[in-house]
Amino acid sequence: MLDSIASWLVIGLNKFLHIMPMRFNLWLGRRLGAGFYLLSGKRRGVTYSNIKAAFYKEKTPQEIKRLVKQNYRSIMQLFVEIASLTKVNQKYVDKYIRVHNIERMVKAAKNPNGVIYNTAHFGNWELSAVTSMFINFPIHVLTRDQKMEKLNDLLYRVRESKGIKIISKGADVKTIFRVLHKGAIVGIVGDQNAGPNGKLLDLFGRPASTAIGPYRIAQTTGAYILPVFLRRVDGPYCEIYMEEPMKIEKKEDITPYMQRYNDLLEKHVRECPDQWLWMHKKWKMTPVKMVLVLDDGKKGHLKQSLAVVKQIKRHREGRGFKPEHLPVEIVPIRFKTRSRRTVFNLAAPFLTSRSQGRLGWLRWALTPESYADASYRYADVIVSCGSALCGVNRILKIENFAHNLTILDPGPLMRKKFDVIVMPRHDAAKIKGIEKREKVVVTELAPNVVEPAGPAQGREVRPCIGVLIGGENKSYAFGEDLVRSVADGIKEGSTKTGSGYYITTSRRTPEDSERVLEEILANDPRCVGFISGKTDKDEATVEKILTRSNVVVVSGESISMVSEAVSSGKPVLVFMPDKKQKGKTKYACFVKGLEEKGYLRSVEPRDISQTITEVLENKIEFKLPDDDDRICEKVGKLF
Repeated sequence: MLDSIASWLVIGLNKFLHIMPMRFNLWLGRRLGAGFYLLSGKRRGVTYSNIKAAFYKEKTPQEIKRLVKQNYRSIMQLFVEIASLTKVNQKYVDKYIRVHNIERMVKAAKNPNGVIYNTAHFGNWELSAVTSMFINFPIHVLTRDQKMEKLNDLLYRVRESKGIKIISKGADVKTIFRVLHKGAIVGIVGDQNAGPNGKLLDLFGRPASTAIGPYRIAQTTGAYILPVFLRRVDGPYCEIYMEEPMKIEKKEDITPYMQRYNDLLEKHVRECPDQWLWMHKKWKMTPVKMVLVLDDGKKGHLKQSLAVVKQIKRHREGRGFKPEHLPVEIVPIRFKTRSRRTVFNLAAPFLTSRSQGRLGWLRWALTPESYADASYRYADVIVSCGSALCGVNRILKIENFAHNLTILDPGPLMRKKFDVIVMPRHDAAKIKGIEKREKVVVTELAPNVVEPAGPAQGREVRPCIGVLIGGENKSYAFGEDLVRSVADGIKEGSTKTGSGYYITTSRRTPEDSERVLEEILANDPRCVGFISGKTDKDEATVEKILTRSNVVVVSGESISMVSEAVSSGKPVLVFMPDKKQKGKTKYACFVKGLEEKGYLRSVEPRDISQTITEVLENKIEFKLPDDDDRICEKVGKLF
């Protein structure tokens, strides 16, 4: 029924358009294109993201948005032109079509083994084939059958009425060979995604699956390949560009010829970007997926984001992709004011696909440098950490038609706006049923880049104690008595076990506390290294200490430091600084939860020496969470 209705509609449209001037028909097409653009949803997103991927370094979001609108108008002009095809005759071709380099067609047509007329979904490719008939080069066209039989038969009759002979894509390939062996011309549209059987070749800087078949057929039969592109110049006026014919010898590699066609296609599309069919997923098979990491200026948040990116790489490499197939770019995100950040994040859950190409909100919220950096980027995956960046992540997901991931709870209104959420258990515990959600992966630790290090490695033959001292926050303080007790415990434990020790403080460590630690430990012969976090410029200091240690002592007010220590696979002893407030804190709950599962041991500062001795002498080992494996499995949703 639907087939019959579609056929009668096309017949009726043809009868109307046939009697109307072509300029009116094209005007109608542009109006239909504008309406189609407004009604289109996902396909408009694909079109925008494809154009952005090709031109993001050259064009602003506003320019890309305009190109998308022009592209829709161009496609609908093509539609009404096809519906008006009965108007096209010798007089029409002579008036409106100009052919460049026709001598190349003459040269190719003399080949007794035929010609593959290789065009693209560019301009009006249907008119290109019809023109070939009227300039005395009869053509057989390879076409894909439509699902609606009656509509398909109608289109066949229109094409054949112009002298075009049809070869169905479902036909035996021997049919193409027979046509070429007669010295005839076979027209194909050679720019579509060729799927898993195609060859990945560069197009606009990205590998695109390119059809091998036409080039193999040309090589086998001895046919020429003639690249042909038709551009619309003004209304019905079009120009056909015939490029240099390609002859592939029997033993030649076909890849350079395929790449030459892609290069020619890119050249023509760059000159008239609104006339290509950007709506199809040409790069569907590309192995290259670009990751954009948003950086809010907090070192810990960036480390967590990069830790998750590491698992994305692991997931991809486990499926045969190479490291270079996942380029990662870090973009600093800075807001003009805290109040603008708040307003922007409150509005972010209500942003829709209409925000694509309309980044006024983002420009209003971010500093000019940050806005320019974020908007002139393309990404397939957006990664961020912390609620402050959720809004920016959301709008860039829409802008790039990308997938996105956040670390930590984005809040109730934003949870549905992310494809994957990595949420440490101390956050997830507050949200009923969150672990059961498909897009959420709950981890025991905060994501980090530390890996199990195995036996201690370093210059010291004797055992070694690693000491990580954090700093004050709203819940905890480092009083002098606490600091002296910790320092004395480290020194005594080192003496009892014959161990050396490395110690590093944090940028947040109070100066008085650092002075006490330095006074007691820095000049001790057993101190292998004392590193102040305030002056340390080595980003890998913590990782190096963890690698060289047999046991790690860490302050419990830093979830990231505790997580890094546990991830090292070494025995971890955690002491809590002095509490500033009554009641439970998330830090204490975090440490307690890990202790209950056997990942670490809580100690009082006064017991540090005794516990170090017990762990080293008895070679006690703690369990290791499988967070990385769970994240690695879940990030598959991003691809």
